Amino acid sequence: MTVQVPSTIAALRAALARAGYEENGVKELVRKDGLDAVRGLAVLRLRREAQSPLGRLVRLFLAGEELGATDVGAAITPVSLEALETEGLLERTLSGVRACVRLDAVRGMLIASDQRRSKQNSLDCVVYPGPGSFTLASLTVRSPVAAALDLCCGSGIQTLLAARHARRVVGCDLNSRALRLAELSAGLSAVENVEWRRGDLFEPVAGEQFDLVVANPPFVISPARQLTFRDSGRRGDELSREVLIGTAARLNEGGYGHVLCSWVRAAGEHFLDTPQRWLASSGCDVLVLHLDTESSATYAIRWTDAEAGTLDEAVVTAAAWVDHYETLGIEAIATGIVVMRRRAGSNWTHGEELVSAGDDAGWHVRLVFEGHDALERVASEQALLDSRLSFPPGVKLVQRIQSSGQIERARLSAHGGVQLPATISPNAAASALAALEQHTLSEAAAVAGVARNDIEAALPSIRELVRRGYLLVNDLGEGLRQ
Repeated sequence: MTVQVPSTIAALRAALARAGYEENGVKELVRKDGLDAVRGLAVLRLRREAQSPLGRLVRLFLAGEELGATDVGAAITPVSLEALETEGLLERTLSGVRACVRLDAVRGMLIASDQRRSKQNSLDCVVYPGPGSFTLASLTVRSPVAAALDLCCGSGIQTLLAARHARRVVGCDLNSRALRLAELSAGLSAVENVEWRRGDLFEPVAGEQFDLVVANPPFVISPARQLTFRDSGRRGDELSREVLIGTAARLNEGGYGHVLCSWVRAAGEHFLDTPQRWLASSGCDVLVLHLDTESSATYAIRWTDAEAGTLDEAVVTAAAWVDHYETLGIEAIATGIVVMRRRAGSNWTHGEELVSAGDDAGWHVRLVFEGHDALERVASEQALLDSRLSFPPGVKLVQRIQSSGQIERARLSAHGGVQLPATISPNAAASALAALEQHTLSEAAAVAGVARNDIEAALPSIRELVRRGYLLVNDLGEGLRQ
């Protein structure tokens, strides 16, 4: 179904905008004096701004406070309390009103989710965007496309972000409440080029292909069936395998897929081994960005402590999870973001440890894939020396110079990109990169006075810089084979 925005939702959107309910305004109000969100919301109640329209709306929709009906009515005018009750956004209490949804101001959007106070342990609970959602969003390749899919869309954050560069986006989820709140997110964010469908994984889009797929599925390896957003009911890491293979199969040529998932990591295995095995025949190039590998006990407590009332309760629940892992022979679990690109020909798989990434680092992820393309076409070391290289926008050369004038250390840094190893060895070769301009690599080395053996010794690290998206190959020279 296509989003149809009720007049009440449009009017609420306007009222929130008038009050300044947007990312920077909310952050300035809540995170004042460097406080975290929890303490900031508590301190807000003690400050004068608590009675401003924005203060009241933040306390209502973000903190989940119960407020007086008159105060809320004044903050949302001309929208009536009755209209918001009808839409299921507010409920009356003995002493006032309370929000039935949480609203997060994120990247120019308003994302609706459940107030965890009442839905914390409910099967259909819809959680607000967390670190995983933001990391996935930041690493998504943002190129203009015709059709995009947000699999297991939840609150709709990935759908709405994709709608900015896709003509059409489909958001799918098994949870009917998630689809209702995602539709509310779209209405409050004035996004119309989206369609919502209910079903399990790829069932709602059977037979369809996409230029972009983003998925944050219930990938947690869990024996529970308590929370739809977390627990898939599949055995072990079967859900992650199914989503990765299904995503690859639904990509158009040149299309990108991005999946946040967990997989079992056996003793002695590299984090890349399992995804590589699953996607060996996928027809896609694969980049695995490894976030973490945890012991089964650590993984269990991390995914259960938020639902428990006390730490003791969390340990009891986690113990049952650990027993389940022992039954399956699971000792360690890896988590990461797997990025795929469908491409005809011989495909590659590459893995990197993900330390951090900028808010919109998809451009850097795309350059990693394009760097692999370039290196596939370089037939020899001489071909690389005869190539013209350049720094992508946002990438700069960082050098540490000794008092003698010699380079002590050199690396490349990608502002707003993905933090990957980007050192240059030997250090002297950095002078050649600094002199690239319109020169080939060998010409730049000569201009900078870098010895031939030093630039040749640096070729492996220069290849890695191209492979990691820190250098562009603009002219691949005559020594290439198409």
